[in-house]
Amino acid sequence: MGTTLDGLARELGALTQRFMDLGAKLGQAARALEDAGAPPADGLVEALGGARTQFIQLRTDIVAAAQAVAAAPTTLPESLNDLEPLLGVVAAALGAEARRAALVEAREAALPTLDRALAIVHRDDPAFPALVDCHEKARELRAAALALDDADASDAERVLADLQAFADLLTIIESRDALDDDHYAQLEESVSRAFGRGLAVAVSRGRLAFGDDVDATSAPAAEAAPAPTPEMMPPRIEAPPEPPIVQTLIETPPAPPALEVPPLEMPPLEMPPPEPSAPPPPPPPPPPPPRRPEPTHAPVFVAPAAPPEEPADTSGADETAQWWLAAWARWSGWKSSHKFADAVKEEIGKYPYLLSVPIQKSPQYEEGLLAYGYSILVHHADTQKPGCVGNALNSLKAGHTRPVGDQLYDYLVTEGRLAETYAEFVKNALVAAVPDPGLWFQFRILESKEDTRILQRPSARIGDTELSGQRLASDAQRYAEHKFKMTLGPLTVRFVLVSADIIKDARGIGARLMRDGAASDSGWIACVPAGTRAAKVEARRITEEGTHVPGLGKDYSALWIAVFNPDPAADRRYELSVFLRKDTKSPFR
Repeated sequence: MGTTLDGLARELGALTQRFMDLGAKLGQAARALEDAGAPPADGLVEALGGARTQFIQLRTDIVAAAQAVAAAPTTLPESLNDLEPLLGVVAAALGAEARRAALVEAREAALPTLDRALAIVHRDDPAFPALVDCHEKARELRAAALALDDADASDAERVLADLQAFADLLTIIESRDALDDDHYAQLEESVSRAFGRGLAVAVSRGRLAFGDDVDATSAPAAEAAPAPTPEMMPPRIEAPPEPPIVQTLIETPPAPPALEVPPLEMPPLEMPPPEPSAPPPPPPPPPPPPRRPEPTHAPVFVAPAAPPEEPADTSGADETAQWWLAAWARWSGWKSSHKFADAVKEEIGKYPYLLSVPIQKSPQYEEGLLAYGYSILVHHADTQKPGCVGNALNSLKAGHTRPVGDQLYDYLVTEGRLAETYAEFVKNALVAAVPDPGLWFQFRILESKEDTRILQRPSARIGDTELSGQRLASDAQRYAEHKFKMTLGPLTVRFVLVSADIIKDARGIGARLMRDGAASDSGWIACVPAGTRAAKVEARRITEEGTHVPGLGKDYSALWIAVFNPDPAADRRYELSVFLRKDTKSPFR
């Protein structure tokens, strides 16, 4: 149900965005109807019908989800504003169920661990103070675990946090001789922090054991240990899962794929066997024993010592190369049957924020599906040097210690000359993607006769679909320089949308760009003609001196400003200045 709930939330967010866009178009159509008597376009009427059909289907799905958790509404929702709280009720019910299941699981993990801890005895001193105190804490924690209920999450978190120290204590007693030095140091620090240094020393000297492990003649008669449970390694205790989180506005769900990609057998990333080389040097002397870590309040994670450098085993797939396998597979499926512009519309239509995510990080988004969209960049690279994509795996070097994904990225950058040609790729993708399906924008300027609105994404999350902003009413505020700052990852793009209602007096737009404090030309302005969506979109380069575009609101309905980072290796800071003018004069004269 968690996956279904997340999908419903995505659909609700997408439908909300669609209604907002249709609302803006309806406003323009209403003004045209009032001013010139022009009826709404057939496409707009069809879009309204499609939106209503989508709403009815989404309402049916959300009501069914509510019925499944005994939270059916008394009346049928009639708007998106009614669907949002209903989806929240479903999420709350699922969250409560998840918490109850997690608490049951926590008890089942806690009780055997604590019972085992209560069976620990001291070989020499039945009343060893540190152990007596440990037993008392175990009894208190056991009682707290039995008293857990789903209404008190803070107590559950405390029980799970305190339980880990007992699990670490049992691990040392049961497996002391099998632990490596680093792991032992971590466990000893945990025990010392929870029960005191005295108990940690007793454990390290082997003075603690379980009652059934001590000989009857040496076991303290007064300390009758409870019957131990069968020996087992104490489990590592995990915190209960977080309840499902519903976001009403999230990424636009992917459209049904139109590119039919035949099943492809992924090529294993194989390397030729390394050439015979001189025998490896003798291993270095073993490092000195690790120093005991100083006490801290957080778990100490000690990385194992790096082994001597050996040729990397690249006989199997490398996780770092998942982006390549996905992009290559998609490109192989459409390269012979689709044009670049059609592929761009398809991929951007699924994930409008595709070009804002670095290609090597793309498998981290949309459960790995986002990486398939970068087939368009793979196509661009192969266009620069035909055949280079097919030869990519042959470029991998035997005995190389760098991850395969990094080697393939460097190969793509070099063979595709991306540092030099990325600007052209951005231009071609931009022209293909606007006005439809459109791109994910970081900022938006919405100009009308009455006011100017400056909108932006409220979070730094790439793909965020929420918008917040301000309304500017006075001319002094509206017709001025508006600055937008952003940091771009390697070979990524951010977009700023400047749009306007149909207005009598055209506006002028100027754009100037700074990169790391210096003038830059790493930008494009795509001009969308007003009146018809079939007209050709024109792209102009932002020059270091600044680029001026007159005619917004009359000749052009929208301007898409693309700011790109052509550096394949480093993040770059950009500052975009957008000069909005009430007339069409250039601000750069």
